[in-house]
Amino acid sequence: MSAAHDALCAVLDGRALSDDDAERAFGEIMDGGAHDAVVGALLVALKLKGAEAAEITGAVRALLKRARPLDLRGGEVLDTCGTGGDGALTFNISTGAALIAAAAGVPVAKHGNRAISGAVGTADLFEAFGVKLDLDPAGLKQCLDAAGCCLIFAPAYHPALLRLAPLRRALGVRTIFNFIGALGSPAHPKYHLFGVADPALLTPMAHTLKALGTKRAMVVHGHGGIDEIALSGPTRVIELADGALREYEIAPEQFGAARGDHRALVARNLDDAMRMMLSALSGGKGAAQDMLALNAGAAIYVFGAVKSIGEGVSRAYEVISSGRALDVIGKMRRASRETV
Repeated sequence: MSAAHDALCAVLDGRALSDDDAERAFGEIMDGGAHDAVVGALLVALKLKGAEAAEITGAVRALLKRARPLDLRGGEVLDTCGTGGDGALTFNISTGAALIAAAAGVPVAKHGNRAISGAVGTADLFEAFGVKLDLDPAGLKQCLDAAGCCLIFAPAYHPALLRLAPLRRALGVRTIFNFIGALGSPAHPKYHLFGVADPALLTPMAHTLKALGTKRAMVVHGHGGIDEIALSGPTRVIELADGALREYEIAPEQFGAARGDHRALVARNLDDAMRMMLSALSGGKGAAQDMLALNAGAAIYVFGAVKSIGEGVSRAYEVISSGRALDVIGKMRRASRETV
């Protein structure tokens, strides 16, 4: 029998896969060596059981081994990403946080795609701002050097996921592949601000990031079920630093932000998302700016550019008021379109 079939039998028997077993099974799946019926059954079985850290880790390793090679400063970069799937349809908060962090001097390699669970994906927004998406490794390096931020367009670096797209669309449910894609940046970033829509994923994702060699990370789940640091209430956090995990809660008022309703941040289409982003980054005060500052502040802190989240949030507000985050968009647009 195949590795994928063996994994299916194990999961149906109620057994968790080791990271090695998961890597073999998902490697076989990504190479096209498993029947679609087996792949679909395994994905559903893992969803019903609940994917564990070792299973996610092995699957991510399989993906990374098949990714297009990419070296961006030896992994000394930050990614702001999340699982999606919270149904909140908020504008692109992790993207805005990435721009602000880059303007604060943090090197950001944002791994992103077109819209999957929300109305507007990271790639959709950057493309609307005039940033070229399908950059080769040299182009990404040039963009990172010039702007402090680059977008790694996931489909251009993960051919294995492209092959599986029809099967995933046919299933029509979120599976472990949604986690694999979020964690599988080919840049191997050593710093992460990572959001989860399901609080049950906080611990598995934190342990997965640790197993993947991440230096520092914050895994966050916000009030109202969003995969961001929330403005509407407390956010649960598991922080990874120096190989140790620490769990705590934060609230917006700790950092000088008034509580607000994330439903006011809904972007129903690309025009909404662009308008909200540009307004917030141009200094327009309100919930959108506060939400970006909270998440960007955490990102700045995760990279180690400041000593506390509070200092990071203060830095984020200063960057917004200076207009430097908007400058990053212009620099990315120009650098991405120059000939390397």
